[in-house]
Amino acid sequence: MKPSKRILILCGVFETLLAALGLYLLAQISSGAMTTTTSPAEAAKTITSVLGAAMGGLGGLMLVMYFVLKRRGS
Repeated sequence: MKPSKRILILCGVFETLLAALGLYLLAQISSGAMTTTTSPAEAAKTITSVLGAAMGGLGGLMLVMYFVLKRRGS
């Protein structure tokens, strides 16, 4: 399997793991299992914005790595 294809698969796995983490945290806050210092709505907003930024940054980095590997012929 080419390294460029491996990068795309790895990107999909990481993005899925980050999304699952976000859903888990939101479920824990909404069920009351996790307590926050702010309101649950504010905590949910913070979680989604931080994880969204992480997913965007990681996705962008992986795409750059993919294009670099594709250009090298890997």
